[in-house]
Amino acid sequence: MYPDKFEYFAPDNIEGLEELLDKYKDDSKILAGGHSLIPLLKLRLTSIPYIIDISNIKALSFVDYNNALEIGPMVRTGEVASNKIIGDKCKLLADAASKIADPQVRNMGTVGGDICEADPRNDLPAVMLALNAEFEVTNSMGKRTVKAEDFFKDAYTTALESNDILTRIVIKNTENYYGKYYKYTTLSSDFAVFAIAINMSLNDNKTVKDIGIGLTNLNSTAVKPVEVENYLKNKKIDDRVAGEAFNLLLKSCDIEDDVNGTEKNKEKILKNIFINGLKEIYEVL
Repeated sequence: MYPDKFEYFAPDNIEGLEELLDKYKDDSKILAGGHSLIPLLKLRLTSIPYIIDISNIKALSFVDYNNALEIGPMVRTGEVASNKIIGDKCKLLADAASKIADPQVRNMGTVGGDICEADPRNDLPAVMLALNAEFEVTNSMGKRTVKAEDFFKDAYTTALESNDILTRIVIKNTENYYGKYYKYTTLSSDFAVFAIAINMSLNDNKTVKDIGIGLTNLNSTAVKPVEVENYLKNKKIDDRVAGEAFNLLLKSCDIEDDVNGTEKNKEKILKNIFINGLKEIYEVL
């Protein structure tokens, strides 16, 4: 099936992109990697008059570190998984990116596309919440910073306005942190049945100094269980503490029976993954 007719633009700089977004606003859609948008267009599940391809904007593809890790939204997921700077400074992000779909998808998909689509099944929104990331958002009127916890509003809904573009991802929680992404899926190339992102640092006495947690596909959007994070701070991780943390975690989850299993069975798997993950990261640190 072929999509409805649309007008295609491919600006090569941010200023040109801003002009197009101001001109077409609600009638346009940004094309990054295209793995989500193109199938929707071909199946005619959506119709968009103006498509703006941002793959030619080199200013949106970069990885830098200067007291914080900074990543452009057009960096491909495969590069996120293999980039040395990201691997050295943010184990959680590199680990999560390596577990997204398959090599073909990772080589075309972008970090910004994964985040801005805000599909509750996508992996990187929960990772950004666990990392307490900040997003630089730009439009023709200027720039503003949006915290990850304020960015994801609901399924497929973010804080981005119709003329906004994500221009920079900033991650400050890197030094002396260790994290992993625990993804439970029935197929290695499929969306997660659910997943947990954990990023942790310790005090000198082996208590938790800081911890960030993000949940994938356990609610209508990625979830940051702040109550769990606050409970774990200044504690040593053992079976009792991890068990109490899981009981708090369940308050943030919406687990239901579906083709992937019963609520009871999924809760049991989630508990094992969360408690074992907490203990694994704690022991590494």
